[in-house]
Amino acid sequence: MQKSLTQIVREPEVFRTPKNLFLQCLIFWIVFFFMELAQSVFLIPAMWKSLMQWSREQLQQTGTLDSDAMMTKIQQLMLEPELVNAMLYATIAGTLVIFFFCRVIEGRKLSTLGFQKSNAVKHYFIGLGTGFLLFSAVVGLTFLFGGLKFEGLQKFSPAILITLFGYGFQGMNEEVAYRGYCMTTILRNHSVYWAVGLNALFFGLAHAGNQGFSLFALLNLCLYAVMISLYVLKTNSLWGACAIHSIWNFAQGNFYGLPVSGINSGESVFCMSLTSSEFINGGNFGLEAGFPCTIILSIAIIILIFLLSKSKPLPEQEQA
Repeated sequence: MQKSLTQIVREPEVFRTPKNLFLQCLIFWIVFFFMELAQSVFLIPAMWKSLMQWSREQLQQTGTLDSDAMMTKIQQLMLEPELVNAMLYATIAGTLVIFFFCRVIEGRKLSTLGFQKSNAVKHYFIGLGTGFLLFSAVVGLTFLFGGLKFEGLQKFSPAILITLFGYGFQGMNEEVAYRGYCMTTILRNHSVYWAVGLNALFFGLAHAGNQGFSLFALLNLCLYAVMISLYVLKTNSLWGACAIHSIWNFAQGNFYGLPVSGINSGESVFCMSLTSSEFINGGNFGLEAGFPCTIILSIAIIILIFLLSKSKPLPEQEQA
C-alpha cells in the first residue's frame, strides 16, 4: 500500500529539520527571503531600461535619488503587463533555491515535498481541470451577483501561450514554497492543524504588498491555501496543487481578463469589467478579494474535509 505524504515526512531520518515550531517558521522566512532575492536578480535585466530612464529624470528634476521612491518605482514596474512574463519565468530561480535548500541542506528527497512519481501526469491534468472549474465558478457567481460585466472577446494572440507556461512555473513556485516545503516541514513534528493553518497565514501575508490588498483579500487567500493544502493531503501529491494554482491564475488574468492578486496580466481571451461594490468583485485586487470567492472556496474546503474523513482520518500528531 502506498504511503501517504504525512507518513513519508514523518519517517525517521527522512530529512533534517529542527523540531521547534518557531525555528521551523523562522527558517522558512529566511529561505523565502533568498527565494525572493534570486527572483529579483533575474528581474533586474527586464526592468533595467525603464529604471535607468526614471533615475535620469529624477536626477534632472531633484538632483538626488531617493531610495524609498526607487522602491516604489520598482513595485510599479512589476505591475506593468510588459514585465509579467519576466516576473513569471523569474520564479524558476526561486524554486531552484528551495530545491537546493531542501536537497542539500536538509537532505530531503523530492517525495517529501509531494513530488511523487506515481500518477504525476494524471494528477497534473486533473488539477488543471479542477483549477479552471473552480475559478470559473467564482466568475459565474460574481456575474450572478452583479459584480462583473462581459465586454466581449479579445483577438487571440499566441503570446498568451507564453504566459500560460510562465504561470506553470509561477504556480509551481508558490506550491513548492508553501505546501511542498512549509507545510510538510511543520507536519513532520506537529499536527496537521498547525501545518495547514500556518502555511495558509504565511501565504496570505506574503501578498500584503499587492495592489488593492485588504483584510477580505487576506481571508480569501488563507482560505485558498487551506483548500489547496487539503487537496495535497487528499491526493498525497503536489503535482495537482501546482496545476490548480497555475491555471487558477492564468484563467483569472489571461482567460477572463481580470486582475490577479492586484496584478494586470496583459492580453486575455475575454474582456470583463468590474461593476457593483468591491465586496462582490474585490476591486483592484481582483475576484480573490470578493465574497463569491469566499463562498466557492468554503464549499471546496467542506467537500475536501468530507472526502478526507471518508478515506482516512486527518493526519495528526500528539505533540504540538
